Amino acid sequence: MSAAADPRPTRVHHFVLAALLLITTINYLQRNAIGLVKQDLKDDIGLTDGEIGAVNSAFFLGYTLMQVPSGWLAQRLGARAALSLYAAAWSLFAGLCALAHGLFGLYAARVALGAAQAGIVPCCTLILAVWYPRTLRGVATALLNSFMIAGSVIAAALTPLLLEAVNWRLLFGLYMLPGLAWALWFAWWFRNRPADHPGVNAAERDVIAETPPKETPPAPAGPPPAAAATPWLAILLNASLWLICVQQACRAGANRFYEYELPNYLHDARGQSKRRAGFLTSLPQAAGLVGGLVGGALSDWILRRTGSRILARNGVALLSLAGGALCFFAAFPVPDTLVSVLMFSLGAFLVTFAAPCSFALTMDVAGRHVAIVVALMNTAGNLGAYLFTQGLPLLEARAGWDAALAVFAGLHVVAAVCWLFIRSEQTIGETAGAASVRDEPPRAQGPGPVHKAP
Repeated sequence: MSAAADPRPTRVHHFVLAALLLITTINYLQRNAIGLVKQDLKDDIGLTDGEIGAVNSAFFLGYTLMQVPSGWLAQRLGARAALSLYAAAWSLFAGLCALAHGLFGLYAARVALGAAQAGIVPCCTLILAVWYPRTLRGVATALLNSFMIAGSVIAAALTPLLLEAVNWRLLFGLYMLPGLAWALWFAWWFRNRPADHPGVNAAERDVIAETPPKETPPAPAGPPPAAAATPWLAILLNASLWLICVQQACRAGANRFYEYELPNYLHDARGQSKRRAGFLTSLPQAAGLVGGLVGGALSDWILRRTGSRILARNGVALLSLAGGALCFFAAFPVPDTLVSVLMFSLGAFLVTFAAPCSFALTMDVAGRHVAIVVALMNTAGNLGAYLFTQGLPLLEARAGWDAALAVFAGLHVVAAVCWLFIRSEQTIGETAGAASVRDEPPRAQGPGPVHKAP
């Protein structure tokens, strides 16, 4: 029986998600490996600690500057061409790090790496907005977040083992290869629309579009939305977008506390050894990893049961952030360190419910401009992370840990308040009276004619 005649839905959209999870893991492996060759860079190139810090920050410079341009380009080219191009480019730049013989060369390669990797979040979101049902987007984005962490874990475990057999230059060359192979395969296999993929039958298209089996989704009229001019003014003046960006900046900034400040707090203020502080720091990080998956599943379940984005996205995010903030405020005064960290871990578990809600809601309300809106949100997140990592140590030095911890917990309160006013039924960038995102079928990305699969 042919795929087209088979009444059972095919599962190509799950393979699409698996492909995104794989490249996300490769992405984080390539970007984080440099943190584990610090001594090699000192010995071989002669970099100082300050210069290595500059090299590490160079990645985020390129990443932040190219967030919006990479999202705009993905919207114009289509996700198939854009993500294949970005993955090949960032893999090449990861390999070019191996050719650096001084600060300038390594700095330039890291800026270029960050600029190319800036496109992964807009592209992945653009793909999921077309390929995944709205009631499964919370879980899908939660999995993306988990595999980002998995890439970091693999880098931390694999890099030291490989360095026993090869030098750091060959290591970067080896890490370049899986990204290049993935880019070539993805360009050949993927299609921007489920209708254009030879492995997708009518039943799966109905599942993706969330239409009854015997109901055919209406064909989109007019040119592909990516070919139309981008309504920048309507997008940038949308109040909900600003609130989405503010909550993202608060959450992304606060998330840096786990990586940079919690070990110092446990060592300096709680008197824990560095090894003990490191172990305790891993507990809220593990809790956050699980929390994102639970939050995504919960949000999707509520959406399926109620059909309400307000309850499923706004409600889950608001309650999780408020509950997590209460846990944080309650945890810090507790004298027993382990109990305090466990309460802190509960807070981390709760607040990460908001991460899949943020990306799923953005796909829900961004309409035809998913890649651009997500890029703006992610830019705000990177800016929040930069300001937090720069400002919190200064605040701690001047006002002490109590003030720093209050700011950390307070950022989650600000993020929760934002969710009170985000209009989750409004389409960003569309004029009044235009069709809402809920009523639009998934549409093609990228200009030009539709090509049949090879």
